Amino acid sequence: MSFVNHPAFQSLVLPFVLALAISALMRPVGLRWAALGASLGLVMSMAFWPGFDWPAASRAQTLPWVALAGTLVAALAIALKAPGTRAMGRRNGLIAAVLLTFAVLGLAAWGALGGSLLLAQLALMLATACGVAVLWAWRAASVSPVSLLPLLLTGIGIALCLAWLPAGGADVPAGRDVDDPYYAPTWK
Repeated sequence: MSFVNHPAFQSLVLPFVLALAISALMRPVGLRWAALGASLGLVMSMAFWPGFDWPAASRAQTLPWVALAGTLVAALAIALKAPGTRAMGRRNGLIAAVLLTFAVLGLAAWGALGGSLLLAQLALMLATACGVAVLWAWRAASVSPVSLLPLLLTGIGIALCLAWLPAGGADVPAGRDVDDPYYAPTWK
């Protein structure tokens, strides 16, 4: 078993380390850019797992593309100094980031308990990146609505994927025990 392919590493450690490192490396460029580090860490960890598949064969395979598109839109807005790129302030930014983190943790629980292990793992990746946004909002008070946009869009995408799951589970042939047709971990 490879530690790098373990779901706990992919969902918790990798997004946290990447988001924190990117935020720290982008701090000299400016606080507006450093606040985007959580989203960039999420995109890079999604590039590692599950990867960017084109064309996307399932709804779950569109989630890395949603995260990437949201991050590119947020980066463009920050580069153009569009409205919504100013920091919300320590208290408001912290509240927004914490609420987003709790909402995504709820998505992870929804995915794990009644839906899809793949979507639960992707939601944990998102929750970890949101946790870095919480740390950044608490430490540097530079979280803006635009920097939280990619995280919010990815969370909405996960919620829609969970809502569109079949009610009784996927149609599985007799004699085959499969919880999630899209989830095939490589750590076993």
